[in-house]
Amino acid sequence: MLVVSAHAADFCTRAGGTIAKYAGDGWKVQVIAVTYGARGESSGYWQANPNGTCEDCGEIRRREAHAAADRLGAAIEFWEYLDYPLYFDEERQRRLTRAILDLRPAVVLTHWIEDPTNSDHEKTGRAVIDAISSGAQIGAFPTTPPHAFPDVFFFESTVPYSEFNNFSPDTYIDIGDTFAAKMEAIACFACQPQLRDYYVHFARHRGFQATNWLKRKIANAEAFKRYLPYVGTAFPLMERR
Repeated sequence: MLVVSAHAADFCTRAGGTIAKYAGDGWKVQVIAVTYGARGESSGYWQANPNGTCEDCGEIRRREAHAAADRLGAAIEFWEYLDYPLYFDEERQRRLTRAILDLRPAVVLTHWIEDPTNSDHEKTGRAVIDAISSGAQIGAFPTTPPHAFPDVFFFESTVPYSEFNNFSPDTYIDIGDTFAAKMEAIACFACQPQLRDYYVHFARHRGFQATNWLKRKIANAEAFKRYLPYVGTAFPLMERR
């Protein structure tokens, strides 16, 4: 599983429970944090350090994200691009394609591609799709075999603006058994002290929705939007019990 995160905490807040679940089942989970989020996603740092620097903040964010990834059982790589605004030029796009071809993931989690409230998220999601598309072409890197489209799932857009961002989930993951690990991982992000309240609320909200779809109590869930249609030899039926 590859998780591409625009900022240091996004992978954890939006998919931390799912990451912990897959890692616990023996999957190798690789996170790429494209930026630290030092400019725009570190209010706690800047309030405590009005004369601070992006370099200092970035180093703190690196430590926070490492600790969170360790708690979830994932590996993490930092690309150290600048945020707000984040741009993907040809060189960066090719790097992302190369990462897809090197890792050859079965599942990719990343940002929803319509997020006007946070263009860094939107650009990252679109860059991931472009990279996957390029990596599926036989000539992307001529000496490297192409990689067919993996299953791609977009996680929550900027909360609490999901409806404004046209994020309409079609996949829910029950994270009841990994919710505590997710909350412990989120607690690592001292630069964003507001995260816990936001994502406790959304885990319960998505759990409430999932409960109504399944007619079985789900306390906490994470919501995703599938990119490609499902193809198989049978319908992917829900586990009703």
